[in-house]
Amino acid sequence: MGGIGSGAKRTTRIGNVEDVPALDIRLLRRLGVVTPGTCMIDTVYWRIGGLRACSVRLRVDLSDIERGGDMMVTGDMPGGAIKQRIAIDAVPAHMGGHRCYYICPTTAERCEVLYYADGRFASRKAHRLSYAVQSMTALSAARLRDGKLRRRLKGEGGMPRARGRNRLTVVRRAEEAEMIAIALYRDRLRGAADLSGTRRRPSNKRR
Repeated sequence: MGGIGSGAKRTTRIGNVEDVPALDIRLLRRLGVVTPGTCMIDTVYWRIGGLRACSVRLRVDLSDIERGGDMMVTGDMPGGAIKQRIAIDAVPAHMGGHRCYYICPTTAERCEVLYYADGRFASRKAHRLSYAVQSMTALSAARLRDGKLRRRLKGEGGMPRARGRNRLTVVRRAEEAEMIAIALYRDRLRGAADLSGTRRRPSNKRR
């Protein structure tokens, strides 16, 4: 017989994706590192607090996309030296070309982002990582979303600057996020005011 809770589904998380280095295949493709039909070599750096924290050398071989490709990751990471091979699956796109995915070394599932933890890169699911927003209050989450959209408009954080019609969409979403954050902040202030004064009842005693 199993112990208490032996049949329960475990959902324990060990950290947040925002706190660990990540390899986003979509970003690497925009930078020209992941290009179907070629073999590319480049270096990726991560910064913490504005200072260079760690880096890895990438060798991405997609010269024969019909057979698939791979990415060799080598370098020095917080957990020590790393040398890891990661398979890449190039899937034909409906409008032509190919869309590339990592094959998670742990779950063997397709994914677009790999995170570094426990000495290796793997998917968020494999490392049991969560998003910081999942443990935030509604107000903190709204502020985080607003800040992320503002950085997108400026082209910060390694993302291309929004342009054209897409920029108008991002501006509208940023304005909506700001309004939501302001409304939530005002609700919090009202709640604090209610707790501090409006619930007091006048005494029935006569002077």
